[in-house]
Amino acid sequence: MKRYIPSCHGGSSVLAVFFVSLFAVLAISFTVVSNTNVQVSENHSQMVAAQAAAESGLAYTNGLFSGWTPVETPRNTVSETEAAQTWQSFCIHLRDYHGLNIYANPDCTIPWTAGHNCLYLPSRTIETGSPACFTIEMQFILGDLDNPHRLVISSTGALGNISRRVSIMYLVQKNAQVLEYAIASRGRMWLTGDSTIEGDVFSSWDRTDISPFNMTSDSRINGTFNTVLNHDDIENAGHFQMETLVDGHPIDIYGNPLGDNYEERYYSAEDELQGYHEGVNYDAPFVDMPGMDISDYNTDDYLIGLTDVPTTSNRQVEYFPHAAGDYTQPRDGGSRYLNRYVYENQTFTNCRLPDNHNAVFKNCTFEGVLYIDCYKSGSTGYNNVRFDNCTFNGVIVSDTPQILKWQYNCLYFTGSATFDNQSSVQEATILAPHFNVNLGNTNPIEGETNTLTGAIVGGIVDIRGNAEIYGTIISMCDTTCWSSGYVTNIGATLGDGGSETTEPGDIGTIHITPDPDNMLPSGIMTPIVFVRDGDSYVNF
Repeated sequence: MKRYIPSCHGGSSVLAVFFVSLFAVLAISFTVVSNTNVQVSENHSQMVAAQAAAESGLAYTNGLFSGWTPVETPRNTVSETEAAQTWQSFCIHLRDYHGLNIYANPDCTIPWTAGHNCLYLPSRTIETGSPACFTIEMQFILGDLDNPHRLVISSTGALGNISRRVSIMYLVQKNAQVLEYAIASRGRMWLTGDSTIEGDVFSSWDRTDISPFNMTSDSRINGTFNTVLNHDDIENAGHFQMETLVDGHPIDIYGNPLGDNYEERYYSAEDELQGYHEGVNYDAPFVDMPGMDISDYNTDDYLIGLTDVPTTSNRQVEYFPHAAGDYTQPRDGGSRYLNRYVYENQTFTNCRLPDNHNAVFKNCTFEGVLYIDCYKSGSTGYNNVRFDNCTFNGVIVSDTPQILKWQYNCLYFTGSATFDNQSSVQEATILAPHFNVNLGNTNPIEGETNTLTGAIVGGIVDIRGNAEIYGTIISMCDTTCWSSGYVTNIGATLGDGGSETTEPGDIGTIHITPDPDNMLPSGIMTPIVFVRDGDSYVNF
């Protein structure tokens, strides 16, 4: 019987078909994966490009503020009406100055007109020939007492089907750049005695024959000196040097580049700045900072509701400047004779001192606003006022003489001055443009709390004795026309060149801390601007 043996040829065919199918599936899978990767890569590339376009849109909007002339206000806050006027002014600026077509709807079919609080700019490419583009939306929002008026700018970048959106907020505020400095002066500045400044200082003194700053080794500034002068111009003039530089850089006591350890700074005998500081910024721009020119000031609104200080028969002859220790004797032949009205042990509330009273207040207390009047022309109608051991529970404001006459319009504080501003005007302690402000001892007993809060404004400001100040000192008078210029003195030396008589007891401890978040006082005309809030950036 013949045995049957099955054939294996058919199994090989099945196996071959199986492997062919498997490889085909794998090939297709690899192709799909490869295509997917290409698509993912393309999507990622488009997303990056869309994000870049959105960021470019925000950068583009920064340039839209150039050439804009803002609305101005003399008040310390921005009202709804002023905020709305600012928005309208900016929109018109976009249309007329930049020549942009601006629209009131996202489809860019309805032209923007006054009254719309949103505007849209047509799509723009980030550069010529680029497929990526961005669109801009601006939304203006009126605020209230708790929330500032603000402008929210959103930029949407797109490439293909991918889009990204970013936004940032601008606050509608008064330009208060000057408050970024602890001291801002149009003239020279001396820092002497035990003075500590917690911030930067600025001077627009632009003469190379005399240094804008002098600082003794017993003072300290935890900040920088900022001068409009160019270092090369100073060096070429050869009259002074503010700091020792080697190859344009400060050095430490070992002759090495200083780095960040300012305590190790090397001081030569020729340096005008001998105390601790964190550098000098040359060529600092002197933009038209509000509060640095007499044309910025109008204090007439403070006169509303005030009553005049009554005339008194009590008179006293004094001189200014006076002999050391004696107000009744002149210091030299150039002293001014004053037949002062005398007020003692009285309390004055919301009052005006008429011009030419040249009063002396002894042991008096002032509540609310004390307004020191004079003629705006500055040529007549003066007030040289001395405060001796007085208490101020409000703010001192002066009229706005157009020129500085330091012997004629002066606020002179002698003895101990106590400040505790409880009035509604918290932005200033003294607002006296083109007045000579000589602020004496405000903290006679060490450890007692007696702080001056807000701006201290004068034509020239001198701070002597003990003082704790939270705010900015503004010496707004341009003194470059005088032979050596008048000096803003912080601290005191016996020969400091100040307008008042300086005695050993005038040297004390002075501490000044600026508050850039504070408001400028009312009475300073300042532009309303959009201030970029970096913390508000959002990436959608």
